[in-house]
Amino acid sequence: NRALTNLGSLAAIQVFNAFAPLIAYPFVLVMVGQDSFAQIVVAEAIALFLLSFVLYSFEVDGVAAVVGLDPDNDSDAISAVFVPIVVLRLCFYAGGLLVLQLLLTVWSPELRLPVLGWSLISLSYALQPNWLFQGLERNLPLALFVTLSRIGALATVFLFIRSQEHAVLLPFILGGWYLVGAFAAFIYAVRIFAIRPCAVSFSHLRGMVWHGKEVYLNSVATGLYRDSNVLILSALGVPAAGIASYSLAEKLTKALQAAMRPLNQFFFPRALAVAKDECRPSPRALRRIFALTRPQMAVALILILTGACAYLVVSPFVPALQKIDDVELVFQLTLIMALSVLPGVGVFMLGIAGLNALGARGYLLASLMLAAAVSVLLNLALIPHLGAFASALCFVFSETLLVILIIRRYLNPPVQPGV
Repeated sequence: NRALTNLGSLAAIQVFNAFAPLIAYPFVLVMVGQDSFAQIVVAEAIALFLLSFVLYSFEVDGVAAVVGLDPDNDSDAISAVFVPIVVLRLCFYAGGLLVLQLLLTVWSPELRLPVLGWSLISLSYALQPNWLFQGLERNLPLALFVTLSRIGALATVFLFIRSQEHAVLLPFILGGWYLVGAFAAFIYAVRIFAIRPCAVSFSHLRGMVWHGKEVYLNSVATGLYRDSNVLILSALGVPAAGIASYSLAEKLTKALQAAMRPLNQFFFPRALAVAKDECRPSPRALRRIFALTRPQMAVALILILTGACAYLVVSPFVPALQKIDDVELVFQLTLIMALSVLPGVGVFMLGIAGLNALGARGYLLASLMLAAAVSVLLNLALIPHLGAFASALCFVFSETLLVILIIRRYLNPPVQPGV
């Protein structure tokens, strides 16, 4: 029962995180037009780099640090993990936002305000201890806070976004409501888990930053091939229609990824247990972790086929879909990008969970950097010829290349000294 409750709670968190923007964005696109919408999503893509900095490695390292702790008896140990993570995240947020705003002042001043609005989402994740609820397997309260805040965000968007002049309100509405939910989750965690202030030394904070550097750089590299395509499309002068269509397709793909994430998170501690038992990458470790990955890939394939068939059957009878500019282009891009979810499950389970815990963080980082570099170069080469379709194809290719590189480490582990 507890496992099902946690799985359902994780599902609710991911559904509302993904579907709130997915519902809001088509509405906003119709209300404000493609030009204003394109500027807003470009600002969002820039702000995602700040979010990656704020999250750092703690969605992985934080979970690992509290797994196995008893919330009723280990409040001191939980506090010793909780306090430094919050301190570091708030420092990262303040420093990252300052640098970002200074760069935009020189590069693109008109994006400073929407980026500031989107940065509220980063601040919300600095406060919202997802990793703590997940590691302690107490996800139901977090699911409640996330659900209510996303519903509030949607209601506000539908009430206040009515014309092109209102476009800049979108990031502040979403960011503000995310922050409300995060603050509620923060207060709940402090009270229920009896978290108390504790002294944190600079050397301890520095050690945490150093320990998590590979995981953070992994997320940066991941962002280069998953989240930077909108920026590349904009930089290469792709028309607003192409950028807007790609952005909607990207949101639909992320919704599918979000639908899979509860299963990812459910099997994540089990993959860590396998890694702890195996100690190093090997064909045997690959088989054991892939046994946890295979059912997730089957679910992903079913979701892709079901979604595509549902659109083809239902779309002629839904007039609201026809109001979205270039809706067929959005569907075609989404169909291509959705295929990335299949290797993406393998990347998470075998790479983020597996290689990180098996002592191959450096190899995973090198693989991510290579996939990111290939993605950027292919985008630059193909976008002038294929437009948004190039970014969609590169999105799938990079994810596939990455999972191949990850599997290679399991099949060809480094020789241990003395073996």
